[in-house]
Amino acid sequence: LIPFASAMHHEASGHKISEAEVIKIAQSAAPANVSGDATIMSSDGTILVEGTNGWTCMPGTPPNENVNPMCVDKAWQKWLAAYMAQGEYDSEEEGFGMSYMLQGDVPVDNDNPFNTDKSSGVWIQEGPHIMMLMPASLMKDMPRDPYAGGPYVMWEGNDFVHVMVPLEVTVNPNK
Repeated sequence: LIPFASAMHHEASGHKISEAEVIKIAQSAAPANVSGDATIMSSDGTILVEGTNGWTCMPGTPPNENVNPMCVDKAWQKWLAAYMAQGEYDSEEEGFGMSYMLQGDVPVDNDNPFNTDKSSGVWIQEGPHIMMLMPASLMKDMPRDPYAGGPYVMWEGNDFVHVMVPLEVTVNPNK
């Protein structure tokens, strides 16, 4: 697996990441028994490898190419399509879903999926984690604080609400 630092160094130094490296980055998002047979999609949507298990792995989404890989099941594929289009997604009507981000993610606002102003909101940069889709009504008793420890609700009150499950301690940089 290619570590983030290596991928970022190659891009920063002007070295174009090869297709094989992009595939390895995408596959690093999930356990090999998931990513090894998954469809691999580049950050621009090009299919690099046709998979056989219903999962899709990607190295990141624009503008974060090759830095926040994720592997998603079919439910998350539908969620991502709505998210990227800033369309509608009804968690009460859709099925349950799972996504892996074992390399972590870029900083995001826990309250607003489209906030780019880091001076407002509750910003979190998760390390390795999984994400779960389920009806929002099933999340009512879950924590909302990403720094409380354990699973928590992200983007409550938004079509893109989901449950984050950190796989390591998330440290609040403000404490």
